[in-house]
Amino acid sequence: MRELRCDSEKTMRKEEELVTKRRSMRVLQVVHGMKRAGAEQLVFEMARANCGKMETAILCLDEEGELAERLREEGVKVYFTRRRAGLDWGQARKIAEVIREFGPEVIHCHQYTPFFYGAMGRWLAGQGRILFTEHGRHYPDVVGWKHRMFNWGWLGRQAEAITAVCEFSRGRLIEKEGMPAEKVEVVYNGVDVERFCRGEERGRIRAEMGVGEDAVVMVQVGTFRKVKDQATAIRAFVKVRERFSTARMVFVGDGPELGSCRKLAKELGVDGAINFLGQREDVEAILSGADLMVMTSLSEAHSVSLLEGMSARLAVVATSVGGVPETVEDGKTGVLVKGGDVESVAGGMMELIGDGGKRRRMGQRGYERVLEYFSREKMHGRYWEIYCKLAGWEVEGE
Repeated sequence: MRELRCDSEKTMRKEEELVTKRRSMRVLQVVHGMKRAGAEQLVFEMARANCGKMETAILCLDEEGELAERLREEGVKVYFTRRRAGLDWGQARKIAEVIREFGPEVIHCHQYTPFFYGAMGRWLAGQGRILFTEHGRHYPDVVGWKHRMFNWGWLGRQAEAITAVCEFSRGRLIEKEGMPAEKVEVVYNGVDVERFCRGEERGRIRAEMGVGEDAVVMVQVGTFRKVKDQATAIRAFVKVRERFSTARMVFVGDGPELGSCRKLAKELGVDGAINFLGQREDVEAILSGADLMVMTSLSEAHSVSLLEGMSARLAVVATSVGGVPETVEDGKTGVLVKGGDVESVAGGMMELIGDGGKRRRMGQRGYERVLEYFSREKMHGRYWEIYCKLAGWEVEGE
Protein backbone atom coordinates (compact mmCIF):
# COMPACT_ATOMS: atom_id res chain seq x y z
CA MET A 1 0.00 0.00 0.00
CA ARG A 2 2.85 2.38 0.88
CA GLU A 3 4.44 1.72 -2.54
CA LEU A 4 1.12 2.39 -4.28
CA ARG A 5 0.70 5.60 -2.29
CA CYS A 6 4.23 6.72 -3.20
CA ASP A 7 3.65 5.91 -6.86
CA SER A 8 0.38 7.85 -6.76
CA GLU A 9 2.09 10.85 -5.12
CA LYS A 10 4.89 10.76 -7.71
CA THR A 11 2.33 10.70 -10.52
CA MET A 12 0.46 13.66 -8.99
CA ARG A 13 3.70 15.63 -8.65
CA LYS A 14 4.58 14.93 -12.28
CA GLU A 15 1.12 16.04 -13.38
CA GLU A 16 1.43 19.22 -11.30
CA GLU A 17 4.86 19.90 -12.82
CA LEU A 18 3.40 19.40 -16.30
CA VAL A 19 0.53 21.80 -15.56
CA THR A 20 3.01 24.36 -14.21
CA LYS A 21 5.21 23.92 -17.27
CA ARG A 22 2.29 24.30 -19.66
CA ARG A 23 1.03 27.35 -17.80
CA SER A 24 4.10 29.43 -18.60
CA MET A 25 6.63 29.03 -21.40
CA ARG A 26 9.69 31.24 -21.03
CA VAL A 27 10.72 33.24 -24.10
CA LEU A 28 13.74 35.54 -24.26
CA GLN A 29 13.46 38.29 -26.90
CA VAL A 30 16.92 39.48 -28.03
CA VAL A 31 16.95 42.92 -29.72
CA HIS A 32 19.19 45.90 -30.45
CA GLY A 33 17.01 48.08 -28.22
CA MET A 34 13.43 49.05 -27.45
CA LYS A 35 13.04 52.56 -28.83
CA ARG A 36 9.78 53.19 -30.64
CA ALA A 37 10.02 51.77 -34.18
CA GLY A 38 8.25 49.10 -36.23
CA ALA A 39 10.08 45.93 -35.17
CA GLU A 40 10.45 47.12 -31.58
CA GLN A 41 6.72 47.85 -31.35
CA LEU A 42 5.98 44.29 -32.50
CA VAL A 43 8.32 42.86 -29.85
CA PHE A 44 6.67 45.11 -27.26
CA GLU A 45 3.23 43.78 -28.14
CA MET A 46 4.44 40.17 -28.28
CA ALA A 47 5.86 40.56 -24.76
CA ARG A 48 2.38 41.52 -23.55
CA ALA A 49 0.55 38.80 -25.49
CA ASN A 50 -0.19 35.23 -24.34
CA CYS A 51 0.47 36.41 -20.78
CA GLY A 52 -1.41 33.43 -19.39
CA LYS A 53 0.78 31.00 -21.33
CA MET A 54 4.10 32.76 -21.69
CA GLU A 55 6.63 34.60 -19.53
CA THR A 56 8.74 36.96 -21.60
CA ALA A 57 12.02 38.72 -20.90
CA ILE A 58 13.74 41.30 -23.13
CA LEU A 59 17.50 41.44 -23.70
CA CYS A 60 18.72 44.72 -25.22
CA LEU A 61 22.22 44.80 -26.69
CA ASP A 62 22.74 48.49 -27.51
CA GLU A 63 20.12 50.61 -25.75
CA GLU A 64 16.95 50.24 -23.75
CA GLY A 65 14.46 52.89 -24.87
CA GLU A 66 11.03 53.99 -23.79
CA LEU A 67 9.31 50.70 -24.61
CA ALA A 68 11.71 48.83 -22.32
CA GLU A 69 10.81 51.15 -19.46
CA ARG A 70 7.10 50.60 -20.06
CA LEU A 71 7.58 46.83 -19.99
CA ARG A 72 9.53 47.08 -16.73
CA GLU A 73 6.63 49.00 -15.21
CA GLU A 74 4.36 46.10 -16.22
CA GLY A 75 6.62 43.55 -14.53
CA VAL A 76 8.53 42.26 -17.58
CA LYS A 77 12.22 41.52 -17.02
CA VAL A 78 14.51 43.68 -19.16
CA TYR A 79 18.25 42.96 -19.40
CA PHE A 80 20.77 45.40 -20.88
CA THR A 81 24.22 44.09 -21.89
CA ARG A 82 25.75 47.35 -23.22
CA ARG A 83 27.43 46.07 -26.37
CA ARG A 84 30.65 47.84 -27.30
CA ALA A 85 31.44 49.02 -30.83
CA GLY A 86 33.03 46.45 -33.09
CA LEU A 87 33.12 42.73 -32.32
CA ASP A 88 32.31 42.46 -28.61
CA TRP A 89 33.19 38.91 -27.56
CA GLY A 90 32.18 39.66 -23.98
CA GLN A 91 28.55 39.77 -25.11
CA ALA A 92 28.49 35.98 -25.46
CA ARG A 93 29.33 35.55 -21.78
CA LYS A 94 26.81 38.19 -20.66
CA ILE A 95 24.02 36.67 -22.74
CA ALA A 96 24.88 33.18 -21.49
CA GLU A 97 24.48 34.46 -17.92
CA VAL A 98 21.04 35.87 -18.76
CA ILE A 99 20.01 32.59 -20.40
CA ARG A 100 21.10 30.58 -17.34
CA GLU A 101 19.28 32.96 -14.99
CA PHE A 102 16.01 33.26 -16.94
CA GLY A 103 15.96 29.70 -18.33
CA PRO A 104 14.10 30.24 -21.62
CA GLU A 105 12.76 27.41 -23.73
CA VAL A 106 12.88 29.75 -26.75
CA ILE A 107 15.38 32.51 -27.60
CA HIS A 108 13.81 34.78 -30.23
CA CYS A 109 16.49 36.92 -31.92
CA HIS A 110 15.40 39.92 -33.99
CA GLN A 111 17.80 41.04 -36.76
CA TYR A 112 21.32 39.79 -37.55
CA THR A 113 23.46 41.21 -34.76
CA PRO A 114 21.15 39.99 -31.97
CA PHE A 115 21.05 36.62 -33.77
CA PHE A 116 24.85 36.36 -33.88
CA TYR A 117 25.33 37.24 -30.22
CA GLY A 118 22.26 35.27 -29.13
CA ALA A 119 23.64 32.18 -30.87
CA MET A 120 27.02 32.65 -29.17
CA GLY A 121 25.34 33.05 -25.79
CA ARG A 122 23.16 29.99 -26.30
CA TRP A 123 26.25 27.97 -27.31
CA LEU A 124 27.95 28.89 -24.02
CA ALA A 125 24.83 28.42 -21.89
CA GLY A 126 23.86 25.14 -23.53
CA GLN A 127 20.11 25.69 -23.30
CA GLY A 128 17.20 27.14 -25.27
CA ARG A 129 16.24 26.87 -28.93
CA ILE A 130 16.67 29.80 -31.32
CA LEU A 131 14.16 31.50 -33.60
CA PHE A 132 15.71 34.17 -35.83
CA THR A 133 13.46 36.82 -37.38
CA GLU A 134 14.63 39.30 -40.00
CA HIS A 135 12.43 42.40 -40.06
CA GLY A 136 14.00 44.36 -42.91
CA ARG A 137 16.84 44.68 -45.39
CA HIS A 138 19.78 47.07 -45.56
CA TYR A 139 19.84 49.65 -48.33
CA PRO A 140 21.65 49.17 -50.61
CA ASP A 141 21.17 45.41 -50.22
CA VAL A 142 24.74 44.17 -50.71
CA VAL A 143 26.02 40.94 -49.12
CA GLY A 144 29.69 39.96 -49.36
CA TRP A 145 30.79 36.40 -50.08
CA LYS A 146 32.45 36.06 -46.64
CA HIS A 147 29.19 37.01 -44.93
CA ARG A 148 27.28 34.51 -47.05
CA MET A 149 29.76 31.71 -46.38
CA PHE A 150 29.65 32.41 -42.63
CA ASN A 151 25.85 32.18 -42.69
CA TRP A 152 25.92 28.97 -44.70
CA GLY A 153 28.72 27.38 -42.68
CA TRP A 154 27.78 28.31 -39.12
CA LEU A 155 25.22 31.00 -38.30
CA GLY A 156 22.31 29.55 -40.29
CA ARG A 157 22.77 26.23 -38.49
CA GLN A 158 22.39 27.83 -35.06
CA ALA A 159 18.70 28.64 -35.55
CA GLU A 160 16.15 25.88 -35.20
CA ALA A 161 13.68 28.12 -37.09
CA ILE A 162 13.92 31.31 -39.19
CA THR A 163 11.13 33.70 -40.11
CA ALA A 164 10.92 36.61 -42.52
CA VAL A 165 8.17 39.23 -42.44
CA CYS A 166 7.36 38.92 -46.16
CA GLU A 167 8.12 36.77 -49.21
CA PHE A 168 10.53 39.41 -50.49
CA SER A 169 12.66 39.11 -47.34
CA ARG A 170 12.45 35.31 -47.37
CA GLY A 171 13.85 35.26 -50.89
CA ARG A 172 16.71 37.55 -49.92
CA LEU A 173 17.55 35.44 -46.87
CA ILE A 174 17.88 32.35 -49.03
CA GLU A 175 19.38 33.78 -52.23
CA LYS A 176 21.66 36.53 -50.87
CA GLU A 177 22.37 35.41 -47.31
CA GLY A 178 22.72 31.66 -47.84
CA MET A 179 20.19 30.70 -45.17
CA PRO A 180 18.77 27.15 -45.47
CA ALA A 181 15.49 27.38 -47.43
CA GLU A 182 13.81 24.58 -45.49
CA LYS A 183 14.09 26.57 -42.24
CA VAL A 184 12.74 29.91 -43.51
CA GLU A 185 9.03 30.68 -43.41
CA VAL A 186 7.04 33.89 -43.70
CA VAL A 187 5.17 35.31 -40.74
CA TYR A 188 3.64 38.60 -41.81
CA ASN A 189 3.60 41.50 -39.38
CA GLY A 190 0.28 42.12 -37.71
CA VAL A 191 -1.36 45.12 -36.03
CA ASP A 192 -4.19 45.79 -33.59
CA VAL A 193 -6.83 46.67 -36.19
CA GLU A 194 -9.38 47.75 -33.59
CA ARG A 195 -7.01 50.39 -32.22
CA PHE A 196 -6.71 52.18 -35.58
CA CYS A 197 -10.17 51.80 -37.12
CA ARG A 198 -12.22 53.92 -34.70
CA GLY A 199 -11.74 57.39 -36.17
CA GLU A 200 -13.26 59.07 -33.11
CA GLU A 201 -10.76 61.94 -32.82
CA ARG A 202 -10.81 63.29 -36.37
CA GLY A 203 -12.21 66.68 -35.41
CA ARG A 204 -9.85 67.19 -32.48
CA ILE A 205 -6.68 66.27 -34.32
CA ARG A 206 -7.53 68.38 -37.38
CA ALA A 207 -8.22 71.36 -35.12
CA GLU A 208 -4.84 70.79 -33.42
CA MET A 209 -3.13 70.87 -36.83
CA GLY A 210 -5.15 73.88 -37.98
CA VAL A 211 -6.75 71.96 -40.83
CA GLY A 212 -10.29 72.56 -42.11
CA GLU A 213 -12.65 69.82 -43.28
CA ASP A 214 -12.26 70.90 -46.90
CA ALA A 215 -8.52 70.06 -46.93
CA VAL A 216 -7.23 66.66 -48.02
CA VAL A 217 -4.59 65.64 -45.49
CA MET A 218 -1.79 63.23 -46.41
CA VAL A 219 0.16 61.56 -43.62
CA GLN A 220 3.53 59.81 -43.60
CA VAL A 221 4.70 57.92 -40.48
CA GLY A 222 8.28 56.78 -40.01
CA THR A 223 11.75 57.52 -38.73
CA PHE A 224 13.52 60.29 -40.65
CA ARG A 225 16.33 58.33 -42.29
CA LYS A 226 17.66 58.51 -45.85
CA VAL A 227 16.11 55.14 -46.73
CA LYS A 228 12.64 56.47 -45.83
CA ASP A 229 13.16 59.32 -48.35
CA GLN A 230 10.70 61.85 -46.94
CA ALA A 231 12.50 64.41 -49.12
CA THR A 232 10.86 62.94 -52.22
CA ALA A 233 7.44 63.24 -50.56
CA ILE A 234 8.13 66.93 -49.86
CA ARG A 235 9.23 67.62 -53.44
CA ALA A 236 6.17 65.77 -54.77
CA PHE A 237 3.96 67.80 -52.43
CA VAL A 238 5.20 71.00 -54.08
CA LYS A 239 3.72 69.77 -57.38
CA VAL A 240 0.50 68.70 -55.63
CA ARG A 241 0.01 72.18 -54.20
CA GLU A 242 0.17 73.69 -57.70
CA ARG A 243 -3.05 71.83 -58.50
CA PHE A 244 -4.66 71.35 -55.08
CA SER A 245 -3.96 74.48 -53.06
CA THR A 246 -5.74 73.28 -49.91
CA ALA A 247 -3.85 69.96 -49.66
CA ARG A 248 -1.86 69.42 -46.46
CA MET A 249 1.01 67.09 -45.51
CA VAL A 250 1.71 65.66 -42.06
CA PHE A 251 4.87 63.85 -40.99
CA VAL A 252 5.06 61.78 -37.81
CA GLY A 253 8.43 60.64 -36.51
CA ASP A 254 11.89 61.75 -35.52
CA GLY A 255 15.37 60.93 -36.74
CA PRO A 256 18.63 62.22 -38.23
CA GLU A 257 17.07 63.58 -41.44
CA LEU A 258 14.28 65.58 -39.76
CA GLY A 259 16.27 68.82 -39.73
CA SER A 260 17.18 68.62 -43.41
CA CYS A 261 13.55 67.86 -44.33
CA ARG A 262 12.32 70.89 -42.39
CA LYS A 263 14.91 73.00 -44.19
CA LEU A 264 13.89 71.58 -47.59
CA ALA A 265 10.20 72.36 -46.96
CA LYS A 266 11.08 75.95 -46.11
CA GLU A 267 13.33 76.36 -49.14
CA LEU A 268 10.56 75.05 -51.43
CA GLY A 269 7.96 77.34 -49.86
CA VAL A 270 5.62 74.62 -48.53
CA ASP A 271 6.56 74.70 -44.84
CA GLY A 272 3.31 76.50 -44.04
CA ALA A 273 1.31 73.56 -45.43
CA ILE A 274 3.33 70.82 -43.71
CA ASN A 275 3.07 69.72 -40.08
CA PHE A 276 6.15 68.02 -38.61
CA LEU A 277 4.68 66.45 -35.48
CA GLY A 278 7.75 64.57 -34.25
CA GLN A 279 7.44 61.35 -32.25
CA ARG A 280 3.86 60.80 -31.09
CA GLU A 281 2.10 58.34 -28.80
CA ASP A 282 -1.30 58.96 -30.42
CA VAL A 283 -0.61 57.79 -33.99
CA GLU A 284 -4.09 56.30 -34.21
CA ALA A 285 -5.63 59.74 -33.54
CA ILE A 286 -3.44 61.38 -36.19
CA LEU A 287 -4.43 58.73 -38.74
CA SER A 288 -8.09 59.37 -37.95
CA GLY A 289 -7.54 63.01 -38.94
CA ALA A 290 -5.95 62.11 -42.30
CA ASP A 291 -7.46 61.27 -45.70
CA LEU A 292 -4.57 59.52 -47.40
CA MET A 293 -1.37 57.70 -46.38
CA VAL A 294 1.96 58.13 -48.13
CA MET A 295 5.13 56.03 -47.96
CA THR A 296 8.18 56.92 -50.07
CA SER A 297 10.77 54.41 -48.81
CA LEU A 298 13.60 53.35 -51.10
CA SER A 299 13.63 49.95 -49.39
CA GLU A 300 10.99 48.31 -47.22
CA ALA A 301 10.07 44.82 -46.06
CA HIS A 302 6.60 44.65 -44.47
CA SER A 303 5.79 48.11 -43.20
CA VAL A 304 3.90 48.29 -39.91
CA SER A 305 3.05 51.93 -40.62
CA LEU A 306 1.27 50.93 -43.84
CA LEU A 307 -0.75 48.31 -41.97
CA GLU A 308 -1.76 50.90 -39.38
CA GLY A 309 -2.85 53.34 -42.08
CA MET A 310 -4.86 50.66 -43.88
CA SER A 311 -6.47 49.70 -40.55
CA ALA A 312 -7.60 53.33 -40.30
CA ARG A 313 -9.28 52.90 -43.71
CA LEU A 314 -6.80 55.15 -45.50
CA ALA A 315 -5.99 54.62 -49.16
CA VAL A 316 -2.24 54.43 -49.73
CA VAL A 317 0.31 55.95 -52.11
CA ALA A 318 3.45 53.86 -51.67
CA THR A 319 6.66 53.08 -53.50
CA SER A 320 6.72 49.67 -55.18
CA VAL A 321 9.78 48.39 -53.35
CA GLY A 322 10.60 45.23 -51.39
CA GLY A 323 7.55 43.67 -49.75
CA VAL A 324 5.23 46.66 -50.28
CA PRO A 325 3.35 45.01 -53.22
CA GLU A 326 2.54 42.12 -50.85
CA THR A 327 0.76 44.63 -48.62
CA VAL A 328 -0.75 47.17 -51.03
CA GLU A 329 -2.75 45.88 -54.00
CA ASP A 330 -2.13 48.39 -56.76
CA GLY A 331 -5.41 49.90 -57.95
CA LYS A 332 -7.40 48.18 -55.20
CA THR A 333 -6.11 49.35 -51.82
CA GLY A 334 -3.81 52.08 -53.08
CA VAL A 335 -1.49 53.31 -55.82
CA LEU A 336 2.06 51.99 -56.20
CA VAL A 337 4.65 54.46 -57.50
CA LYS A 338 8.35 54.46 -58.39
CA GLY A 339 10.84 54.91 -55.56
CA GLY A 340 12.78 58.18 -55.68
CA ASP A 341 10.68 59.49 -58.58
CA VAL A 342 9.08 62.84 -57.72
CA GLU A 343 6.79 62.87 -60.78
CA SER A 344 5.51 59.36 -60.07
CA VAL A 345 4.87 60.07 -56.39
CA ALA A 346 3.14 63.37 -57.16
CA GLY A 347 0.98 61.63 -59.78
CA GLY A 348 -0.17 59.02 -57.27
CA MET A 349 -0.97 61.69 -54.70
CA MET A 350 -3.00 63.77 -57.16
CA GLU A 351 -4.87 60.72 -58.48
CA LEU A 352 -6.31 60.06 -55.02
CA ILE A 353 -6.62 63.65 -53.80
CA GLY A 354 -8.84 64.37 -56.80
CA ASP A 355 -11.18 61.40 -56.30
CA GLY A 356 -12.72 61.10 -52.85
CA GLY A 357 -14.88 58.14 -53.84
CA LYS A 358 -11.87 56.15 -55.00
CA ARG A 359 -10.02 57.02 -51.78
CA ARG A 360 -12.87 55.75 -49.63
CA ARG A 361 -13.31 52.52 -51.65
CA MET A 362 -9.59 51.78 -51.51
CA GLY A 363 -9.51 52.58 -47.81
CA GLN A 364 -12.32 50.12 -47.08
CA ARG A 365 -10.64 47.37 -49.14
CA GLY A 366 -7.37 48.01 -47.34
CA TYR A 367 -9.08 47.68 -43.97
CA GLU A 368 -10.62 44.37 -45.03
CA ARG A 369 -7.24 43.15 -46.32
CA VAL A 370 -5.53 43.83 -42.99
CA LEU A 371 -8.32 42.04 -41.13
CA GLU A 372 -7.93 38.99 -43.35
CA TYR A 373 -4.16 38.69 -43.58
CA PHE A 374 -2.30 41.08 -41.26
CA SER A 375 -4.04 41.18 -37.89
CA ARG A 376 -2.11 41.05 -34.64
CA GLU A 377 -4.01 37.90 -33.66
CA LYS A 378 -2.81 36.05 -36.76
CA MET A 379 0.80 37.08 -36.16
CA HIS A 380 0.79 36.21 -32.46
CA GLY A 381 -0.96 32.92 -33.14
CA ARG A 382 1.65 31.79 -35.65
CA TYR A 383 4.58 32.78 -33.45
CA TRP A 384 2.98 30.90 -30.55
CA GLU A 385 2.74 27.80 -32.75
CA ILE A 386 6.43 28.13 -33.65
CA TYR A 387 7.39 28.60 -29.99
CA CYS A 388 5.42 25.48 -29.04
CA LYS A 389 7.09 23.45 -31.79
CA LEU A 390 10.55 24.57 -30.69
CA ALA A 391 9.81 23.91 -27.02
CA GLY A 392 8.20 20.52 -27.70
CA TRP A 393 4.79 21.63 -26.46
CA GLU A 394 1.49 20.61 -27.97
CA VAL A 395 -0.51 23.37 -29.63
CA GLU A 396 -4.09 23.56 -28.38
CA GLY A 397 -6.56 22.25 -30.91
CA GLU A 398 -4.07 19.96 -32.62
